[in-house]
Amino acid sequence: MNEEKQNVFSQHDEIEEETTEPIQTVEESPQEEIQPEDEFLSLKKQAEEFKDKYLRAHAEMDNMKKRMDRERKDIIKYGTEKLLRDLLLVYDAIEKSISMALELHPDDEDFIHGLRMTEKLFLETLKRNNVEPIETENMPFDPNYHEAMMQVSKPDIVQGMVVDEIEKGFMVHDRVLRPAKVTVSG
Repeated sequence: MNEEKQNVFSQHDEIEEETTEPIQTVEESPQEEIQPEDEFLSLKKQAEEFKDKYLRAHAEMDNMKKRMDRERKDIIKYGTEKLLRDLLLVYDAIEKSISMALELHPDDEDFIHGLRMTEKLFLETLKRNNVEPIETENMPFDPNYHEAMMQVSKPDIVQGMVVDEIEKGFMVHDRVLRPAKVTVSG
C-alpha cells in the first residue's frame, strides 16, 4: 500500500509540475504611448475643425434667411404682376375705344369725355398699385423699356429716338411689366 500511495503522490507531483509551469503570454508589440501634448494638439485641431464647420453652417443659415426674406418681400412686392398684366388688356381696350370714338364719332363729345374719364380712373387705379406708364415721348430708344416694332427714316429726328408709341408700356415698382411698343428713327 505504501507503494500505491507513493505512485499516487508521484503522479500528483507530475501533474502539479505540469501545471506549475509558468504560463507564457504572447508578447505585445511595444505601442507608442500617446503623449498628453499630442493628445491636446489632436483635440485642439478637432475643435478648430468643428468650429469652422459651425461657422460655415451658421453663415449658410444666415444667407438662407436673408434670401428667404428677400424672396418673401419680392413675392409681396411683385405678386400681383400677372393680374396687372391681364388688366393692361382692359386698358388697351379703353384706349382703342377712345381712338375709335374720335375717328368714327368726333361730334359725340360726351361719349368721348366718358371714355377719357374711364381711362383716367383706370390709370389712377394702376398708379395706386405702383404701376406707372413708361415714358416714350422725346426719349432715346432703350431696349430695356421699349420694344421696337418699326424703324423709320425722318431727317428732322435724331437717329435712335422714339418716333411714335404703338402700345403703351408700364412699370411696376422698378420692374418692366410690359415694354412700350414703339417706332424708332433710323
